[in-house]
Amino acid sequence: EAEAVLAMPLPKLALIGVIGLLIYHLVAGIKHMIMDFHIGDTFEAASSAAYVVFAVSLVLTALVGVWLW
Repeated sequence: EAEAVLAMPLPKLALIGVIGLLIYHLVAGIKHMIMDFHIGDTFEAASSAAYVVFAVSLVLTALVGVWLW
């Protein structure tokens, strides 16, 4: 049963990790869609946007982790 498995810390961490990867993929995809409209497509802007993607992904993953824990 899923509830019993998620009561253990290792599967819960694995689930948070998978959700974190999906969040990162979603946020990076949104960044790329914005760049398709030539917004922030210079090297400097794209480099800054990459840091923003990491930061937003970490914050959202932490929020999901707190919600699941």
